[in-house]
Amino acid sequence: MSPFRPAFVLVPMAYGTLERSPPPFFRQGPSALTRLVLFSALAILLMALDVRFKVTPMLRQGLSVAIYPLQRMAQAPVDWSRQLSGYLEAPAKAQAEISRLQRANVALSLQSQLEAQLRLENNRLRGLLQLQQSLPPKSVAAQISAQASDPFSRTVVIDRGRLQGVELGSPVIDETGLLGQVTRDYPWSAEVTLITDRDAVVPVQNQRTGERGVVYGEPGLGQGGMELRWMPAAADVRVGDVLVTSGVDGIYPAGLRVARVTAVTRQRDTAFARVMCAPLADVEGGRHVLVLQPLTPLVAGPSVKATEPQVQKSGKAVPKPAAAASH
Repeated sequence: MSPFRPAFVLVPMAYGTLERSPPPFFRQGPSALTRLVLFSALAILLMALDVRFKVTPMLRQGLSVAIYPLQRMAQAPVDWSRQLSGYLEAPAKAQAEISRLQRANVALSLQSQLEAQLRLENNRLRGLLQLQQSLPPKSVAAQISAQASDPFSRTVVIDRGRLQGVELGSPVIDETGLLGQVTRDYPWSAEVTLITDRDAVVPVQNQRTGERGVVYGEPGLGQGGMELRWMPAAADVRVGDVLVTSGVDGIYPAGLRVARVTAVTRQRDTAFARVMCAPLADVEGGRHVLVLQPLTPLVAGPSVKATEPQVQKSGKAVPKPAAAASH
């Protein structure tokens, strides 16, 4: 015998015993046409269930809740980078804002000193002419808490009412001008009709020329539309003129900024000019307001109950003259 033996021995196998099926990785399963038909039917079924039983919104809400942590994790680097950039830019922005406020403070201080001198001279002249002294009206600070639910009127709700000194007809202003008028008062809240409401009427005066007129709310002009009506076509009204309250109605103190003229149209076939205005107050996004005391307290008329103020059809309180109130 040979001292060397092979490490393995080839054993012949029968041909029929070999595995001829493809491995699992190469198995295709159903044909492409079968899968297309199956997924198309599934899509149609899902659309029908969504139309009939509203399944998709529930599934979408469930998926949004499930993937919300992943979304926050993916958004976290972006938020951190924004916070870091804001933190780095904050000192420069704060310094620029401080410089701007300091300049504005100096300008306001100068204006306040000039106005104090003018008020002192005005009071002296009124004393010489034996005229009534003009005193600043009493005011109540308030905050807009809600928007009225009536879609046909432009009113807001403030968080101060009758118990805090708010009266019917009280003018409401913000830091830029006249905002509206209190038309309904409750113990702890009140409704304010904005000057852009279709029923709002404000007697005004052109600050440049001194000519008086009446401003009406005009909701058809879009948000914040107003119109200065019944102005003669030959009146000296220009774009950019500032309209202030005239003080002749006994409600609004004179000098409150109301609107700015934005367009003047003069036509030959009419004796009046069409003057469009925009309110100076923030009637859409204001938050903090000041409620002024009306110049003339509202008195109930003879045709209504003694405990109710006289109110127009539009819901706005009407002051009674002193002579009529005495009767």
